[in-house]
Amino acid sequence: MTGNSGASLADRVRAELLHIRGRVGGIYGSLVATSDGFLVAHDVPDLEPTEIAALVATTRALSARTTTAAGRGGFREAVARGTHGYLVVYEAGERAIVAVIGSNEMNIAMLNYHVREVVERIAAQSATFETLTAPAGGEAGWAVQVAADAATAVAGEAAEQPGPVAPLVRRKAVR
Repeated sequence: MTGNSGASLADRVRAELLHIRGRVGGIYGSLVATSDGFLVAHDVPDLEPTEIAALVATTRALSARTTTAAGRGGFREAVARGTHGYLVVYEAGERAIVAVIGSNEMNIAMLNYHVREVVERIAAQSATFETLTAPAGGEAGWAVQVAADAATAVAGEAAEQPGPVAPLVRRKAVR
């Protein structure tokens, strides 16, 4: 990873996130989370990064399931575009996720070009993320609950939609 080897893990990961921001215009913020939704490091101003980390883990899980069901292989990345910009979620190995939040002006192609090496470096360090302790005050349990609530809400919305997804979601909910 870039930066000082004496720095904390969170500081080294945050330096990687700042590297992405310095290379691509239009980035609002970014974060790294474990695949189960625990925040590792962030560069996200004015938003709740713990909540976003949990939701990004849910995004990754649902996207991975969808790409597998569609026969497209293992998950690599997901792009969501809202009225105010983008959320791009990258798998960083089996244990980590990198998420980038950008404005409508963010160039997705440039992001994909510059983020690859950073994602690889974060993936190489992801085994050490298991040693991180949860924040005091029960925030970790809250993050897991947010992710579970989000997954339940998405499944409920999909079950109400006509089409091929609804039967899959209903079968899963019955089990």
